[in-house]
Amino acid sequence: MHIIVLGGAGAMGRVTVRTLIEYDDVDQVTIADYNQERASEVASTLNSGKIQVRQIDASDSERLSNLVRGADVVLSAVDYVFNQPILKACIQEKVHYADLGGLFHMTRKLMAMSSEAEAAGITAILGMGGTPGITNTLARAAVDKLDHVDSIKVQLGCSDDTPSTAPLVAPYSIRTILDEFTRPPQVFQDGTWYPQQPLTGQEELIFPLPVGRATAIFSLHSECASFPISFRDKGIRHVSFKIAFPSDFMEKLKFLVDIGFGSDEPISVRGVKVSPREVLARLLEMTPVEDVEPQDCDVLRVVVAGKAQGQHLEIANQVVVLPYRRWGIGAGALDTGTPLAIAGRMLANGEITRRGAFGPELCIPVEPFFQELARYDMHVTETRTVVVS
Repeated sequence: MHIIVLGGAGAMGRVTVRTLIEYDDVDQVTIADYNQERASEVASTLNSGKIQVRQIDASDSERLSNLVRGADVVLSAVDYVFNQPILKACIQEKVHYADLGGLFHMTRKLMAMSSEAEAAGITAILGMGGTPGITNTLARAAVDKLDHVDSIKVQLGCSDDTPSTAPLVAPYSIRTILDEFTRPPQVFQDGTWYPQQPLTGQEELIFPLPVGRATAIFSLHSECASFPISFRDKGIRHVSFKIAFPSDFMEKLKFLVDIGFGSDEPISVRGVKVSPREVLARLLEMTPVEDVEPQDCDVLRVVVAGKAQGQHLEIANQVVVLPYRRWGIGAGALDTGTPLAIAGRMLANGEITRRGAFGPELCIPVEPFFQELARYDMHVTETRTVVVS
């Protein structure tokens, strides 16, 4: 089987590539990246005869179609703004597709392409990293145990004690994080999506250590787009997503957003038009990467409330992710890059049979997926609580 990883030289994409090449039945992995030099460096580091490198601009539709033609699966680990043209190319060439999420609005656009994907005979999995991705399967596992679902609350807790002299270290794409800090989060309630003010919804949540007690806020995420559609037959009334970043990171990024670095609107600097956001992103890219052992942690939790056999229940499914010492990578890279690879292999070997474009909760075989996560020390735990009214 041949799997293409777009953005395969990026921080998350290279983890996807590394996961794929360890599968015996994956014959070829193409690292397709805008930065060919960086892609070649990744390929050299991984030192596998399965890997080939291709330079690609995801905005070039003709080259994109030529690239994906004949592949079994295309995995998108690029910025989510490119997901729509990539999916269009996959539909045209009848190639299965999965991405890391579309930050709600892009995911809804891709969900609207479901009939096209189905007609082409392909599956497009929308959001197959940690959140969305693992969280979607956690929700599916809980929903399947309930006759009726009242609410699904997705909660992500993050900590990072990795020693660093860098003034700011982003756990994932700074452009995506800036969107989360500046664009209105969406909360689904009683059949309608309600936009919230960015950085609101503060709630103290208690996560397992090393995250511990943390302040979470609403965030714009794909689960809020897909869950109300996927689980409507269970009568779902509420879906929300909250994230708790490390407090130091929150303070620094909020300051940068408050003074304008979250804006993509060009400003004139000595007669030159520049985007404040792109300036910040470029400065962070130029910050030297320190070769130190990661000490971060992600807690991915989904709390589902509903009824089973007339009893009110709350089911909390959770995964605590720590750095993966075998590869020397952090928790955030592991829980984002690895699920995309697992889903890509499932698509290529025929384990996933439903066709169309939708969230992972509608097509990923839950138990086999959890078993694959466990291979990388990501273990699912369930807590079930009877709610007495």
